[in-house]
Amino acid sequence: MKRLIQWVTAAFMLIFLLECSLVLAAEPDEGIQVLKFDRTAGTANMPNEYRAASKGKFERAPDDIYPSQDGLKELRISGSSYFAKNEFQSLLKKIPAEVNDIVVLDLRNESHGYINDHAVSWYSRYKTFNKGLTAEQVDEREHNLLKEAQKAGTVNIAIQAKDKGVVFTAPIKVESVMTEQEYVESMGVKYFRIPIMDYSAPTRDNIDRFVEFYKNLPKTAWIHAHCEAGVGRTTITLSMVDILHNAGTLSYDEIMTRQVLMGGQDVRKSAEKATDPYKKANYPKRAEFTRRFYDYAKAHPKLDISWSQWCDQQGYTD
Repeated sequence: MKRLIQWVTAAFMLIFLLECSLVLAAEPDEGIQVLKFDRTAGTANMPNEYRAASKGKFERAPDDIYPSQDGLKELRISGSSYFAKNEFQSLLKKIPAEVNDIVVLDLRNESHGYINDHAVSWYSRYKTFNKGLTAEQVDEREHNLLKEAQKAGTVNIAIQAKDKGVVFTAPIKVESVMTEQEYVESMGVKYFRIPIMDYSAPTRDNIDRFVEFYKNLPKTAWIHAHCEAGVGRTTITLSMVDILHNAGTLSYDEIMTRQVLMGGQDVRKSAEKATDPYKKANYPKRAEFTRRFYDYAKAHPKLDISWSQWCDQQGYTD
């Protein structure tokens, strides 16, 4: 009976905290970072939003009209949210490729990694803390944050509500820290990072980096792309690979629609549903980027000029 009372009390306290977070929640102040759990170890078996093009599996279309699947099953790509260590191990069993052919494509601009077996990140206002940094500078900052956590011995890690409010923080004894690169490479998997800011269109540097990465991939490579949630940035990147393969035979809307039906976000329409002013201002730029990338790939299927060069030719300034 005593244990039951304790459990009920804890449950009511959690509900109270959740309700409080709805009242007090807000994006952190500019320049503030909050260490938070992304994926707690052992909570789930697989990361969220997993999908693979080779499955050719579509969700039901609202109008029961489906795009072509031409060239889809041949794509060696998958995507998901970020992952705790145990989830990554399950992911490797799910991906239909040899482990040494898998390349994890990390799309996160925000600092993240592992404390013990938990996937964590440093959340800032709209995840913009690393804005303007190169991939190398982002990596260096991330290493330093993880080293500081290890040196501290115990750190408070926040559990964040959907509205970005902190529900509560848990003191965690730090037994080990690893970057994502260190962990996935320890599992025999290759790693590459393109730090894209969330809620935003990729920068020219992001896409130049992606195109060079893509051009140098062996034919047997399997790309597994992820951001934090496996939604916006992941959908854009999987769409880019689809576009590079199939822009010559399929329309822009066919490619984008089938990526949505695979489980991705419809970046063409996300601005219509956005209520947050920051997202509402930036989402149309993401949509416009995907249209431009389709035009680029169709005009230059051999990728004989860089994205930046093509943008200059078109007179694009953003």
